[in-house]
Amino acid sequence: MPAMRRLGNCRQNNGKQEKINMKIAVIGAGAMGTLFGGKLAMAGNDVTMVDVVPAVLETINRDGIELEDEAGMHKIPVAAKRAEEMTEEADLAILFTKTFYSRSALESAARTFIGKNTYVLTLQNGLGNIELINEFVGLDKILVGVTNYASDVKGPGKISSKGAGYVRIYTANLEDTAVVHEVHEALVQAGFNAEITKDVYVAIWEKVGFNAAINATTAIVHAPCGAIGAVEEGRFLAAKIATETAAVGQAHGVDVKAEDIIHSLENTYVAHKDHYTSMAQDLKNKRKTEARFINGGIVAKAKEKGIEVPYTEAIYCLLRTIEDTFDMQGF
Repeated sequence: MPAMRRLGNCRQNNGKQEKINMKIAVIGAGAMGTLFGGKLAMAGNDVTMVDVVPAVLETINRDGIELEDEAGMHKIPVAAKRAEEMTEEADLAILFTKTFYSRSALESAARTFIGKNTYVLTLQNGLGNIELINEFVGLDKILVGVTNYASDVKGPGKISSKGAGYVRIYTANLEDTAVVHEVHEALVQAGFNAEITKDVYVAIWEKVGFNAAINATTAIVHAPCGAIGAVEEGRFLAAKIATETAAVGQAHGVDVKAEDIIHSLENTYVAHKDHYTSMAQDLKNKRKTEARFINGGIVAKAKEKGIEVPYTEAIYCLLRTIEDTFDMQGF
């Protein structure tokens, strides 16, 4: 494998983009982390999966990542370690933990492989991710974005990912840098439909509004996406949450439009009518959800501007009540 270069030093040869090879630490070997780690490793990057689950670490180190996509099954040799086992600074750390694990993951990473030259990319759900990462690295070292690729865990280190998707990224400080172009090129070379967009915060708020509407409602009614679209009251509630989210985003200076979120919801009711959202699966299995950072994040941002979001707040209160009473529920 070619020697690693510090990010920002990528060159073009005869007008062609030089092959990107960077040292990447993927924090969180779940569905999305394994997808991105596996594909980036297949493209020739030096990838290490960072996790804390013994079965995941053992399986990946023994068998590599098993990634099934439209092209077939791929077995990809990748190292997997706990953060404290890391000995070299990464060029890029991609944060894919559940949001409620981000702080502890970053604390461990900052002691070992996130150094002064490391850039951190977050494609996580919810609000507040940038502010948290900024406690550990400068804003100029943070890349942000969203993705809608699907990935299903089939076992430790084993995923299936089929269907189209996109990745949209930019710098957290909205400055056009060589680094964001280099990371974008690495994603493209790994087979992702990646896009650099200065409207990245619009994309983030659109996804937050979408998740707050569809994830929360499907979780509470224990039903797939199509069930919300099949009932007038379900569509009404989801649209109200989307509208409230857009109003809060606009108050914070982001040009997010409610109709764009609602359009995505309408498509999902049909295209993914049988899909159970991650939040619905979490509640079904009595696991903590990301509601604090999605619905709760919207509520917190609304309070900062003195905006009322009654539908979003009511749903958030219901989700928190369900999460905190698992041992008292009779079903």
